[in-house]
Amino acid sequence: MYDFSFWCAYASYTLVSIAATLLCRYADFVSFLGGDEFHLGWIVGVGMVGSLVARFAVGRGIDRYGAKRVWLISTLGTMAACCVHVWIADYRSPWIYAARVIYVLMLATVYSSSLTLMSARAPRGRLAEVIGIFGSAGFAGVILGAPLADWLFSGAVPTRQLMDEMFLIAAGLCALSLPLAWIVPSGNEEQAAIASSGGASRGRRRKARVEPIFTTLRRYSPGPLIAIGIVAGAGLNIPQTFLPRYVADFQQNVISSFFVVYALTALVVRAVLLRRLQRLGMERIIIGGMGLLTLAFLLFLPVRDPMGLLLPGLVFGLAHAVLFPAIVGLGSGAFPKRHRGLATTLMLAVLDAGLFVGAPMVGALLRAAESLGLPRYPAMFFSVAVAMLIADGLYARFHRRRRPRGRRRVPVAATPVFAQSAPTIPPSAVLEPGRLGGGPAPSPSPLPEAQPVEPVALSG
Repeated sequence: MYDFSFWCAYASYTLVSIAATLLCRYADFVSFLGGDEFHLGWIVGVGMVGSLVARFAVGRGIDRYGAKRVWLISTLGTMAACCVHVWIADYRSPWIYAARVIYVLMLATVYSSSLTLMSARAPRGRLAEVIGIFGSAGFAGVILGAPLADWLFSGAVPTRQLMDEMFLIAAGLCALSLPLAWIVPSGNEEQAAIASSGGASRGRRRKARVEPIFTTLRRYSPGPLIAIGIVAGAGLNIPQTFLPRYVADFQQNVISSFFVVYALTALVVRAVLLRRLQRLGMERIIIGGMGLLTLAFLLFLPVRDPMGLLLPGLVFGLAHAVLFPAIVGLGSGAFPKRHRGLATTLMLAVLDAGLFVGAPMVGALLRAAESLGLPRYPAMFFSVAVAMLIADGLYARFHRRRRPRGRRRVPVAATPVFAQSAPTIPPSAVLEPGRLGGGPAPSPSPLPEAQPVEPVALSG
């Protein structure tokens, strides 16, 4: 599986991730245009609306037209969205919202399509391994991109030329990734799904394609998991959006210490500890990960210089390393394999929906704290930590109440032979960078793809 084309895909996504990390300085761009954190929150939050709606069509498009084709088109779209920002001169302009929508949608589609294509190469038993290795490209991009952003913004006074260089360098990195993505061949299953023209199978395929998207989502979507995913997504995206302005309060301009420690910690945890943690079950991993995320926000309170960001970065890396794969893997495992592209896109959209909800709220919190005479960022960090703790407690309570009646005994004599031997669908392991895997478990249902499957704890 780890052939030349795999590492071309790995390098391609690393370049796009470097570009995305470089744009963590988007807060400086909004500040240069005259906006503050309140406006930044609304630009980033509203920028998610169109992309979240369009993502459902993206997931179906991946299943219908092929992951590689969607991957190439979305990379071009990401490059174009970066270039559009060069002509934006006012934070109140509707064009900044439109450009943000296109950028977020295209970047998310790059990840969804590349992940779908590379996971299709792996047999079921090695899904977590392959996706985990490919997902580390995202962290590699963070490690390389954060120092690049600090170097680019090392000057004391931001200028228009500096802002344009940031977006043009990001677009150039996306352009460099295109030839590498082009080398990656389409999977055999994907080619067969697109090119096959058999009579009965074609009819079934057409019927599956025209099934309404929201019917599929209503049938398989796990509600409580989506709720906790939105909360977790809000928490995980706050540093990427607001950290540059927080550091600016100390008259500093260095944020790479946080992001480098963040990414290195997540890589080490997924490589060394994740296989053991899987045995606890993904529900427990989510509960523990939310606790780590709460602690990370509290650790921001004593920070007074860039070196103080090391400890919050460490804990954020731990939280991200376990939360992202657990939420996305558990959620996509509730969908049948024929809807894998839609399921992957949905769960990634759920985490990004947290940015749509959280960014405007954080901006409003900062403005409210200032009007009340409170220290802005400490008040915000404490409020977010309390919200994370409450959400974690509610999810843990739901999990405890649901667990006792999660399994139903079926007498062996009353169970048909084909039902006893029918395989289940293991939880799909998907993450932004890093993955979980699953193992088969006996299922009482003879038709596991005709109805939602209760995800099971993973054993590595």
